[in-house]
Amino acid sequence: MMKHIYIASCVADGGIYHYIFNGGSLTLMDKTELDRPMYMVIRDGKMYVLLREIDSDTHFGGLISFDIDGEGRLVNPSDVINTKGIVPCHLEVTEKGIYVVNYLSGNIVMLPDTVAAHSGKGVHPKRQEAPHTHFTMRSPDKKHILCTDLGIDTVFLYDENLNEQYTAKVPDGCGARHLCFSEDSRYLYCVNELSNDVSVFEYNGGKPILKGTYAAIPDFKGESTAAAIRIKDGYLYISNRGADTISRFKISGEKLTLLENTPCGGKSPRDFGIIDDYIFCTNEQTNNVTVFKLENGKPVSTDISVSVDSPLCVCSLV
Repeated sequence: MMKHIYIASCVADGGIYHYIFNGGSLTLMDKTELDRPMYMVIRDGKMYVLLREIDSDTHFGGLISFDIDGEGRLVNPSDVINTKGIVPCHLEVTEKGIYVVNYLSGNIVMLPDTVAAHSGKGVHPKRQEAPHTHFTMRSPDKKHILCTDLGIDTVFLYDENLNEQYTAKVPDGCGARHLCFSEDSRYLYCVNELSNDVSVFEYNGGKPILKGTYAAIPDFKGESTAAAIRIKDGYLYISNRGADTISRFKISGEKLTLLENTPCGGKSPRDFGIIDDYIFCTNEQTNNVTVFKLENGKPVSTDISVSVDSPLCVCSLV
C-alpha cells in the first residue's frame, strides 16, 4: 500500500506537507508553502485550501486551489478568492460550486458572493455570544448543503443555492461542530464541541429528528472539547481535546455504545483521517501527527509519528 498524505501546517511559514505512506513509515516528499492554511479537501484531482487571512483590513480569509500531478505534487496554483468572512474553517466542493464557512463571521458562502448569514446566540457566555459556523458538507442524497453553527447549537440544511430548507437543534450549550452520515445514510451524527459528546439524528431526506446524545469521555474530570468525527465499518470515532483521546463507539441503528478511549499520542487532536486501516491524527498543540492501526476497529498505536508545526488537517489522495 502506498498513499499520498497531505498535512496542513497553520503557521505563517507553514503550508501543505506532502508525504508518502507505505504502511510502515511516512516519508516527506515536498512542501507547498502557504500562509496559515486552515483546511483542505481533494475533489476530482484538485486540492482546495482555505487560508486564514488574506486581507489585513477586513481580516477575510481566502481560497486557493491546485492541480495534483502524477507524483502527488501540488502544481498550477489558482488565483486566491476572498471567502467573504473571518476565519474560514471548512469547505465543500460540488458540481454546483464551492461552499465555505467563516467561523467568526457566522456565515456560509457559495463562492464567489452568495452569502447566508446566521443570527442569534447561545447559552455559553464566551463561546456562544454570536453565530459561529464551523462545518459544511453535501448530504449523500445530494438534496442539501448542511452547515453547523456552534454559536447557536444548530444544524442548517440548505438547497444548493443556499436557500434555507430546514434546521435542527442539538441540546442547548453543546456547540454543534462537525457532521458525518451513517454508512447507509439513514442517520446524521453531530459531534458537539463544548459538551464533548455526539448527537444522533434520524435523517430521511428532510428535517433531521434528534434521537439522542452520547457522552464521549464520561469519566474525564478536566476541560475537554470535541473536534473531528469519522465513521468506518460500523464504528464512529471522535477526537477529544483536553482528554487527548480518540473515542470509538459501536453503531446500532440510532444507538451508540462507547467502547473505549485511546490516547492520541499528543495534545489537542484537532483532526484525524481514516485512510484504509490507519488513523492519522493531527495534534495541534504538540506539533505532531501520530498514526494508529485499526485492528478489528480499535485504534492501536504505532511508532510512526512526524513533527509538523500546528497541524490542523489531514487528507489523502485516493
